[in-house]
Parts: sequence; C-alpha cells; structure tokens
Amino acid sequence: MTTAPRRFPRSWPRRSVDARLLTIVPTALGSALVLAPEFTPRAQAQPGMGMGQMPGGGAPGGGGKDKKDGPAEEAPKDKQALQPIQPVPAQPRDFRRLQLFELHGYMRLRGDYFHRLDLGMTLQNGQATGNSSVGDPDLNNKYFPPPATHAETLEDGSTINDGSCYIVLTEQNVNPEKVQRRCNRRNGFASANMRLRLDPTIHVSDSVKVHATVDLLDNLVLGSTPDSFYGDSPWAPIDIYTRTQVPPSAGLNGFSDSIVVKRAYGEIRFGWGLHLEFGRMPHHWGLGIYANDGNGFYRGQRDDIIRQIDTDYGDSVDSVRLSFDFGKDRRRTHRLTFAWDWAASGPTTDQLMGPSYSSGNLVGQAFSAEKFDNVYQWRISILRRDDPSMLKRKLSLGRPVFNYGFAAWVRYQPIDRAVGSPGLGDGLGTNPTWTDGANNVDDGLGRYGDPLSNGGSDDDTELGDNGLQNYANLLVPRRALLVTPDIWMRVMWRTLRVELEVAGVFGTMRMRDVTNEPDADGVQLEDTTLDEMQNLTIAQVGYALEFKYGFFKDRFHLGFDHGFASGDDRGAKDYNPQNPLTYGGTTTVSNFRFNPAYTQDLLLFRQLLGTVSNAAYFRPWAAFYFFQNNFSARLDLQYALAERTSSVPGNGLHYGIEIDGALRYHDVREPIFFQVQYGVLFPFNAFDRPADQYPSPADGSYVVPNDGDAKAAQTVQAQLGIKF
Repeated sequence: MTTAPRRFPRSWPRRSVDARLLTIVPTALGSALVLAPEFTPRAQAQPGMGMGQMPGGGAPGGGGKDKKDGPAEEAPKDKQALQPIQPVPAQPRDFRRLQLFELHGYMRLRGDYFHRLDLGMTLQNGQATGNSSVGDPDLNNKYFPPPATHAETLEDGSTINDGSCYIVLTEQNVNPEKVQRRCNRRNGFASANMRLRLDPTIHVSDSVKVHATVDLLDNLVLGSTPDSFYGDSPWAPIDIYTRTQVPPSAGLNGFSDSIVVKRAYGEIRFGWGLHLEFGRMPHHWGLGIYANDGNGFYRGQRDDIIRQIDTDYGDSVDSVRLSFDFGKDRRRTHRLTFAWDWAASGPTTDQLMGPSYSSGNLVGQAFSAEKFDNVYQWRISILRRDDPSMLKRKLSLGRPVFNYGFAAWVRYQPIDRAVGSPGLGDGLGTNPTWTDGANNVDDGLGRYGDPLSNGGSDDDTELGDNGLQNYANLLVPRRALLVTPDIWMRVMWRTLRVELEVAGVFGTMRMRDVTNEPDADGVQLEDTTLDEMQNLTIAQVGYALEFKYGFFKDRFHLGFDHGFASGDDRGAKDYNPQNPLTYGGTTTVSNFRFNPAYTQDLLLFRQLLGTVSNAAYFRPWAAFYFFQNNFSARLDLQYALAERTSSVPGNGLHYGIEIDGALRYHDVREPIFFQVQYGVLFPFNAFDRPADQYPSPADGSYVVPNDGDAKAAQTVQAQLGIKF
C-alpha cells in the first residue's frame, strides 16, 4: 500500500535553515538524527483520525487492526546520501561569530530665548557693539543687541532704524510710556536648532570593529535655509513667499554641509588584553575639564540622557592608541595606554598649492608641506574605571567603588607661523583674502590678493609670491613644549558620588611680542626676527569637584559642584577667557581654560564667558524625582568670582549670581526626554564699566550705558530628544 507524501499545513512556515543549526541529538533515544536543510515538521493528524491515533495505524486499544512490525530499513551504504544537500563551508574557529551593523546616536530639537546677553553695556549711539572684532577693542563682548535696535548709518549722520520697535509702535499711536517699556523688553534673541547624530559600528568580527560619528544638519537653525535665501527664486523673491527649506551647503547658504563626518576609527582587540585603536576618534579623560568628547559624561543618574544630548562642543584627535588591560578579572582591570597623536600637521600641499594641485592629478595624495611645523603629541595613562554595567552591579550589592586614573600629555612644536598671521583657510577657494590691494589696505603682512591657498600668486607685482612662499615668509621658531598632567578619581557608595579632576599645563614657548603691532609703514610679520620674539612661561592649573547624595530611596538629590581655573594679568582691555594667548607684554601665561563641553550652567560660563577661566564657582543644587521617576525638577544656585581682578572689565571680584531651574521628563522605559529651563544672571562689579574705560571722543558722543552698571541677563530654553 502506498502512502501519499506528507505535506506542510498551510499555516506552517517553510524556510531554509543552515544544516548546522538543524542537527538535533534526541537524548531520549540516544541516537543522532541529522535533518536536511528543508525543515520537516512532526506528523500531522489526518482527517478521520481520533485522539492519540497516528497516521496509517490504529490507536492502542482502538478498533483498528494491529500490524506486525517488519524488518527495519537498512541504512544506505552510500555515505554521500547522509550529507546535507548544501555543503557547509569551513570557517576559522572564533571568527565572524556575529556579523552586525550597530547604530546609535540621537535626535534633538532645541529652542532658546536669550534676553540682554550684552548686559546692557552696548553704547547708545549705535556705532559700537562692544565687540572687539568690529572696531572697539575696549568693549570686549561677543554679544550685541538685535540689528533692528541699531541706528542706521547715513552719509549725513546716524538716524534711527526704520524697522525699530520705537518706529513701529509710534506709527501705531501707542502711548510713549508703553513704547519705552515694551521696546526695552525686545533686547533678545529667539531661535531653534536641531541635530541628528549617527554613531554606527561595523562588527567585522568579535574582536575587530569600525566606528564613526556623522552629524546631519548639525546645529542647523530652523528656517535658516529657505528657497528665498538668494533672493532670485522665481517662486520666492522675498521671505514671505518661501515655499520650502533647501539643504545647507558650505559656501552657498551656510558655512557647513548637510552631512559632516566628524570621526572614523578602527578598533582591534587581541586575546591577551592588547587593544589597538587608530583614526580620528573621541578625545576624553575624567570629568572632561581638559579633554572632553562632547558625548555627555555618565554620572549614573536618571537625567544622564539630558547631559548626553544637550551638548555643543566635543574634541576629536587623530591618533594611534595602544592599550593593555591587566588585572585578575574584569572587576579589577587596569588599562595602560600609550598614544601618538597628530594634534596639528601644518598646511598640506594642496592647501598651499590650490585645487589644481589637489584635484589636477599632479600627485596621488596630499601630504604635510613641512615636517617641523607639526604639533607632536604623546600620551601615557593608567586607568581603573568600571563600565556602567559593572558599576551598577557593584552598587546594587552595597559595595563601595573607587575608580581613579592618571594621564599626561606632552606637546612639542619646533616652528610655526607668526602670531597674528591669518588662518590657513582665509585664502581657500573663492573666499576673500585678509588684505585689499586695490584700496591699499595692509595689516602688516605686506602681501595682497590671494595670500596662502587657492594656487594663485599675490597681486603685488613686485614679488608675486604664491601660497607656498607666503607661508614660508611667516615661519618663526616656536620651540613650544607643553606638559599636561591630569589626575581623576571617583568614589561611589549606594547613592553617594564624589568625583574630582585636577589638571595643569606647564611649559615654555616663543611668541612675537604683539604689543608691537605690524602695519604697512612699519615692521612686517615676515620680517620678524629672533630678537623680536619673547620667551613665555606657561603655568596653569584647574580642578573640578562634584558631590551628590540621594535621599528617600534616591528620589531626592542634594549636590554641590565646585571648580577653579587660574587666571593671569593680561589686563581688562584684552579680557577674553577663550583666548589662551597673553597680551600686554607679560611673559607668563597662567589662564587655565576648562573645556567648553564641560560647562553646565545656562548663562555665565556657557554663553557670556564661553568657558571657566580666571574664575572660581560654587554651585549647590537639588533635584527631586517623581511620578515613577519619569519626571524630575532641579534648582541650581551658582556664585562665581574672579581669580585676578585686574583682568576683568570692571576690575571687580564678583562675577555674579546665577539661578537656574529645570522641569524634566525622562522616560524610564524609553530613551526620550523633554525639559524646560529658565535661568537668570545677576552680574556684579566684575562686569561693570566705569566711565573712564570708554574711549569717548572729543564731542562726548559716547554715553556710558546704565551709568556703567551691568544689567541682568535671562534665558528660557526647551529641549526635546531621542537617544538610540
């Protein structure tokens, strides 16, 4: 009797599976059964069969006739019949156990409103903004009032702006007192921006990976690239008719492209604890006051997702790192690291010779044009640090955790271009140069036209130097040597966390005395000699301390943050915490600067000063978590003072008091967050401007704003983010 071949039920999925995965050893029978790649299900019940019946036979004790068992079928003698239909290729052991593409990153949207970031110190005649880059070095402030508040400059003198608040409200017959009150409130900036960051990882094998960091629409201001930007769109000749946003493109409607690749590096882990990394990679150490990758520091708190997304800066370094892990087990592993970093290589051949040299097939690859202008950097460090998973495990067991590390960087540069020369990108492509030969404007470089890059020669008919020669003219002996030691330690126990980082920068270098400004009739930068170079001593120190303790099952946090960064006696005229150079003839550079990615306030250090330098701050704070820890509220109170009063604008000791408050939503199950923040800064005498500091002309047209008293600044901010 022939039996019809068994078929899959309609609901049973048919699929091909690797033969290796379909080898089953049934322990009950004690024999091996090898399945072919075509999956064969169990025998299914046929129509007319009762409970417990098998197809082709009756159930025990049933009405069917029992059939005697016949002889077992002999195994085929052909060994090839037992092999799978599709042969399995041989693979090296422990190689490519997984082949995955892993993707992480975040998407964020931020809206900000800043009120009176110039602290009310802008001159009232509308001709100076308090920004040294636009013509008033004695009022060094990078912020300014909105353009609509500036007076128009006409040939017959300045006049009020036709688009100002005063004109608009006056034409609407608003009461003059209300006009004054309402217009005083409009000294602010409202804006929104976004970023999509992708951090892909390619797992080549278990021990070989490739990482990258790619930013899409990086900090793109919303609405900043409409199709009406050029003013020549037939659909949108003016902004009111704009129909769409177009992608940002460097040199066309912005200074950066839609997609920016920031990091790419490879990682190889060897079996005996050796770890090799190479490429452009994140640069971070400790809390991040010196080296900070901008990825947000992990503190083991529920609001860490906000710190990891709401960042603006981040360090990357071109490096080859060799690390070795040693210790009894993962709980006690120490990592010893040696690194060779390319901090700077000077201009490349295509940057100096222009696009024809770069893309004209003259050479196969560009290379550094000069060996001895490189900034060589070496690093050695030893670190004992638990990863987040191990840290959580230890803390859950009630064990104290002590992590620590020491790192040291050494930098050396033999020669460099003179201080005051333009950036190397000033002559790239079609960008304007820093001099104007047509109008005989010269800043002391003695060259006109296309100075450094884009492959052309100067407009100076006497010499006509190209970019390579112009760079050679600017080289001076720098002889810079910097040593940066850094110590980090962390103690955690239950809900307690105490963390400290101390760093210093020490060394020497030569620099042109910038008190002797070059000009067209005097000394040129390319004429700088060794006698005109001064020897500088670098001695800087800074530290940051963070303390946090949780009460009521870690739902109420009390914390205290403190930091210090040394300053110098550069003078109030040249006060700029972001600039590491010293002016005024001093020979010691002692102003330590915190990494801007570490600042955590909303106004003073993050916006007005740009970083912590020549300052000490004290910040007590409290946070409370509620609604199953999905929500939290936080209040910060910060007081800051200057370390050198002679270097601040008002020659005063106190920067001021800042109060910051935040209401946050951070889902405990989903990696999403939303927060609203408010901050107000009450500036003290460090920002005041006495009347004798203003360069009033003979007619006395400069009037000291607010009688020299700095006014409060405020901000309202909102952030929405997704981390994946």
